[in-house]
Amino acid sequence: MKNSTDFYEIFQFAIFLIIQLLLLPLTVIGYIVLVAKVMRYSKKHGLSLTSTRPLGSRWILHLFGLREDETMVKMVASLPHISKAALWLTMEPAVIAHRICGYIPKIARIPQPEKATLMSFLNCRTEFFDKTKEKNINSMDQVVFMGAGFDTRAFKYCKEKNIKVFELDKENTQKCKIEAFEKARIDHEWITFVPVDFNKESWADKLIEYGYDTSKKTFFLWEGVTIYLEEESIKQTLQAVARSSGKGSIITFDFFSKAIINGEGSWIMSYYWKKMAKMAGEPFKFGIDVATDPKKNVEKLLDETGLSLDGLALIGKTTKKEKPFGGLVEAIKI
Repeated sequence: MKNSTDFYEIFQFAIFLIIQLLLLPLTVIGYIVLVAKVMRYSKKHGLSLTSTRPLGSRWILHLFGLREDETMVKMVASLPHISKAALWLTMEPAVIAHRICGYIPKIARIPQPEKATLMSFLNCRTEFFDKTKEKNINSMDQVVFMGAGFDTRAFKYCKEKNIKVFELDKENTQKCKIEAFEKARIDHEWITFVPVDFNKESWADKLIEYGYDTSKKTFFLWEGVTIYLEEESIKQTLQAVARSSGKGSIITFDFFSKAIINGEGSWIMSYYWKKMAKMAGEPFKFGIDVATDPKKNVEKLLDETGLSLDGLALIGKTTKKEKPFGGLVEAIKI
């Protein structure tokens, strides 16, 4: 039975690959146009290039039926820096191939954290944060999306619940997002958008100005940010979370290993991601040592901020020759 299953999967992949190769010119053209427009618009209007990357991952998951998010799809169709035609050209060949043979490409799969690669970890990260929010949301009074970008989880998990929702980000990014909501006729009045310059302002003070209650139990989502900050800034942020929220509050965030940040062991990270991040003006800065006792090293970071580790998933293989390249953290205020 196993042999027949393996043969069928190989057959599916072969058909998928043939269709992809035949339609490859469309994919290449679409990708070039898509990236060019995102970069050009982002540079002109001061948007963060990295804010679009997780959006692309969630859009692909929705496209292949692995994570439903209709609000996100409507928003994407109305974002000014996304070319809908280029997006269609980039992904439609894979969708067509999938519908014909049933094969799901790795870019659209959600691996377990220990099996994730640098090319699939965004999907893994999305799954971890979704599950963490699902587990905690009903016991929270407030939700804060820190560096929210184009995240639409508020609609998926918070709408029509007795929960106050705040989104923190740069003013230009929020303006772009709100305009897309209005164009797509997406009701967003129940979300409090807090524009903040993280380099010049106290995000905690800005939250309070907009009606945030420091005594209430709060869920903080901090996705895809730590890698671009200095260690001291990360500690200050985590300290502010502990200082400005009620007992039982949760913050979940991700990190990469020091080895990855230093360009060790991965040519993909060294020669592509790091270079692209630097070109975008957002170079990699922070990582945690996961080569020796990663749990202890994460706990050390949290102990210095007044938070306690409540969950840790290491990303990537752990063998004698290979070490995880990052991690996903759930921390709690005791």
